[in-house]
Amino acid sequence: MLDINDALGIKPVGEAGLKVTEATVKGVSSFMKSVCKPGLEELGFLLKDKVRQWRLNNILKILEKAKGRMNFDGQDLNLVANPRVALSIIEGGSEVDSDDLQELWAGLFVSSCTPDGRDDSNMNFVDLLKRMSSVEARILAYGCIHCKKVLYPNKLIMAEDYTIPFELLTRITGVEDVYRLDSELDHMRSIELLPHGNFGEDGGGFLASDEKLEANITPSPLALNLYYKTHATGISPVAYWGDSLVPSADVVKGEEEM
Repeated sequence: MLDINDALGIKPVGEAGLKVTEATVKGVSSFMKSVCKPGLEELGFLLKDKVRQWRLNNILKILEKAKGRMNFDGQDLNLVANPRVALSIIEGGSEVDSDDLQELWAGLFVSSCTPDGRDDSNMNFVDLLKRMSSVEARILAYGCIHCKKVLYPNKLIMAEDYTIPFELLTRITGVEDVYRLDSELDHMRSIELLPHGNFGEDGGGFLASDEKLEANITPSPLALNLYYKTHATGISPVAYWGDSLVPSADVVKGEEEM
């Protein structure tokens, strides 16, 4: 029988001088025992290896956030995480100390928990999160929240073109370096979170010929799905976005009236 304290090494926490309370470790271990025992064992490995202390702190924060979103009260849950996905989240999320990214990892863990624990569809989003920076996480969130989202008759959701001034982009990201922001936007476009466009036109990011230096941060369908997967559980994308969705018929009608 797996002993939680032995698996996570409660005693070595004090010896290693980690800024992790025993209550936090016990709470996370109880949560993981309920939803994914293989993930509990992986946490034990992180704790016993002092080289991984920083990684351990990161994943404990992520799992604490996930536990809070699921309103875990110490009782067994009726949802379990696919071990393959959970272990991948522990591995990838443990390398992130940005709160913006940790929130996304926590949300992805929660949405990976299902009644039968067999759903591995979030593996694609694990790979995306591993490649994202904290600046990109802020751009993703702002774009997905503020863009106009169009609902088509086939239930697919697409974002309308969304461009913001450079000054607003710097406030969102906390970065004023145009070259860094250009690089971040280019990377988001390369991993399909922003539209590609043709030869720089109508694509995500800056357009070199634009003297105003406005940024196209239109979320791609993949970006909208990533945001949904890291913020919603148990409801459809249509239900999650709700009143913010605009029927495609209304968009066409508006264009015809112009």
